[in-house]
Amino acid sequence: MLASIRCSGSMRVAPGQENNVEESVPKKYCHLMHTSDVHLDNQIGLPGEESRGQLGFMAVIDAALEKQVDLFLLAGDLFDHNRVKEPCLEFTVQQLSRLHCPVVMITGNHDCLADYSIYHKFDPAVADTDVHFIQNPRGDFLEFQAWGLRIWGQGIVEHAPENKPLANVPNEPYAGWHIGMAHGYLNTRGGDSYSSMITEEEIAGSSLDYLALGHVHVFTDMEFGGTRAVYPGSPNLGQGSKESTAAHVILDPEAGITVNRLVFPIVL
Repeated sequence: MLASIRCSGSMRVAPGQENNVEESVPKKYCHLMHTSDVHLDNQIGLPGEESRGQLGFMAVIDAALEKQVDLFLLAGDLFDHNRVKEPCLEFTVQQLSRLHCPVVMITGNHDCLADYSIYHKFDPAVADTDVHFIQNPRGDFLEFQAWGLRIWGQGIVEHAPENKPLANVPNEPYAGWHIGMAHGYLNTRGGDSYSSMITEEEIAGSSLDYLALGHVHVFTDMEFGGTRAVYPGSPNLGQGSKESTAAHVILDPEAGITVNRLVFPIVL
């Protein structure tokens, strides 16, 4: 059974019922802003004294507004830890409320959905915009029929070697755009000792057109088995990267998928 959610152009698909969704929805032109690893913390400054995390998040929101994107994807680690306090939460709501498009988000390893998660106290959907927070530990689907687009996402509950972010990734054919969201480490070295590990084979064996990844703080654009997989990097210059980045993703039924690497000129 399908349960409708706030956005009139979207539907939530119950786990196990994915194949009951109308398969004839054609791909339509749309474009997305893909970010992750913002790592907001309790260093929240007043206007003109913002932290690196604040400046990065504001820059991504500004770019989304400037480009008038259709969807805003946040692939984990919005927060640096689960102990963020009210000023950080208020800033987060203020920034999300600036957006004029649906937001789809999952958790990462820093803001995971463990028993102590901040998300048991804070609901990002209180923002004055259309926020879809995927919390099902086994992943969940959202259907955006206005763009012929389906999103599957799975966040992190516990960051451990046993956690496999793509364990439940769909591999059923879908007529529209099939987008995935996951947070984890793409292991190209072999072995299974890494926490929240993702493999090339899992990506290649999926039915996804685009996989919006989080966890790696450097912009990385890859393709495996016909699936475009991208780490957008971190917009937060306090996270070890020399550049503040995000991914602007264009989905065109005729031209295919174009990924533009955005670099934000943040002055500290």
